[in-house]
Amino acid sequence: MPVDVIGRVTEKRIVARDTLRLVVDAPSIAEVAVPGQFVMLGQSVPTSDPFLRRPFAIAGAGWGRIELLIRVVGLGSALLASVDDNDQIKILGPLGNGFPTPSGEVFLVAGGIGLAPLLFAERKWPKSRLLYGESNRDWLCDLSREKTCFWEVSTDDGSEGFRCTVVDLLKAKLETEKAPVYACGPEAMLSAVAELCKSVGVECYVSLEERMACGVGACQGCVIYTEDGYKRVCKDGPVFSAQKVNWEALNDRSGR
Repeated sequence: MPVDVIGRVTEKRIVARDTLRLVVDAPSIAEVAVPGQFVMLGQSVPTSDPFLRRPFAIAGAGWGRIELLIRVVGLGSALLASVDDNDQIKILGPLGNGFPTPSGEVFLVAGGIGLAPLLFAERKWPKSRLLYGESNRDWLCDLSREKTCFWEVSTDDGSEGFRCTVVDLLKAKLETEKAPVYACGPEAMLSAVAELCKSVGVECYVSLEERMACGVGACQGCVIYTEDGYKRVCKDGPVFSAQKVNWEALNDRSGR
């Protein structure tokens, strides 16, 4: 059951270009959160630039605190990124359904800020292996202090790690080792991961990123089409079996 609380920022650190890591005191959320769930963040004090709460994946939970990765992409994220230590923010969560607990090894495939829920997963499941891709090294999150499992990095321009997409990196891994795949990132990346996993016969779950206003399924603003009919990303997801998502419908909606 989600709770609506006021959390206190206990740590703020820049980890990449336009990207910061926040640690927030929120015991009632931290105690029950699982990898793949998210929270809705908002201003605790009204300002001249009010905005609806924004969804952010939980990047870690423990010791009464939750961790978040915020990448500035607009007004709302910029205002949230302007908080300082001891500032307060509104938090509703944990929301949605997380990744299923794996029985053994699992590949965690992160594209961009999709790293957040998989960062939580790699700490929770030590047998996991994280593959993380960005366009170039400027966007790679410096989270060496937070690593608990084996990481491999790719960049499109080769400025750090392997010169390839994270999907190409996953393809190379699956040629020699078959393991379930949990992925989060841009829609095009997730569609490619789903297709790859289907072609080699491995189980795949994806965490979808959608615009949402409420986070609890009331506004119907984040509906997608699946094999089981229309589903709300906030309430029925954000984690779905990749083979149940209608990727063609998502691509058509995005104009691709």
